Amino acid sequence: MTETSLKLPQCEDCHQPHWPPREICPHCLGGSIALGQVNGGGKVLTSCVLHHSLSAELRAHMPLHVGTVALDCGVRVIAYLADGPQPSGARVCVAMGSGPSGQDALLATPQDANS
Repeated sequence: MTETSLKLPQCEDCHQPHWPPREICPHCLGGSIALGQVNGGGKVLTSCVLHHSLSAELRAHMPLHVGTVALDCGVRVIAYLADGPQPSGARVCVAMGSGPSGQDALLATPQDANS
């Protein structure tokens, strides 16, 4: 099983990663934040299918599959589920990629798809 590497904001004082990006560390309130490598492996907590959007850029890409993923490093993220719906508990790999309308986004793919 191949784990993906992901860069997340990480406090230079307490070395804890976090998401979304913030100006101060949510763990120790340190002000020195830099991107750090974390393991992109994680587990789907919940997922949903979006059928409507107020964003004109996303309407052409409906339905969209989105999920909350608990990364092994302890951070929870919301990511596009690249291969469609995933059941709760499914192992996925999260990486930075392009969202449906070309914007930078977190993408989760089934872990065995990366092997």
